[in-house]
Amino acid sequence: MKIVDTRGLTCPAPLIATKRAIKDAAPGEALKIMTDNKTSLSNLTRFLTDNRVGFSTETGEDFWTITIINGTTEVQYTDPEVYCTTGIPHFTKGKFVIAFTSDTMGQGDEKLGHQLMINFVRAMKDLDKLPAKMVFYNRGVFLGAEDSPVAQDIRELGTMGVQIFFCATCVSYYSLEDKIKTGSLSNMYEIVQIMASADNVVKP
Repeated sequence: MKIVDTRGLTCPAPLIATKRAIKDAAPGEALKIMTDNKTSLSNLTRFLTDNRVGFSTETGEDFWTITIINGTTEVQYTDPEVYCTTGIPHFTKGKFVIAFTSDTMGQGDEKLGHQLMINFVRAMKDLDKLPAKMVFYNRGVFLGAEDSPVAQDIRELGTMGVQIFFCATCVSYYSLEDKIKTGSLSNMYEIVQIMASADNVVKP
């Protein structure tokens, strides 16, 4: 049984995680979705009902658990943003992708470049229009490691609906498998598809 713990996350993150879990699950595999947000619970149950996905709900001490038996029904209503408001006044989704190729920004002094990249990632949360996706490859994957100064900021961008992808080959090359705790590991073909289908690709 796969457990998807979305406690502490706000919409649309729980919906995105649920949609991904249903897609990845084998037919007949049971899924448990945990949330401690009543609004997210309502949004999740509406999303599942609209897609005719069978589920049951249990109330815990300070959270809810939704149990799904994944069937063969394909999810039709796939846009999580339809089912929730983020509660973030400035949030709108752009059609651009940000590609992080390094953990420093620009050329010159490395210490300055590292601080500039930290400032860049943190400033993204205040954009009027957020990127649809962020991809990290080569030394850019270091930004997502748990000991990175912007790991929490990247995680927060994920809860705001930005999809995050790390190059699996790069993560393995730098031995960061145990340090990447957010986003998804991706292959280069998927990263190429993401970048090729974007209206614009920004490389800080």
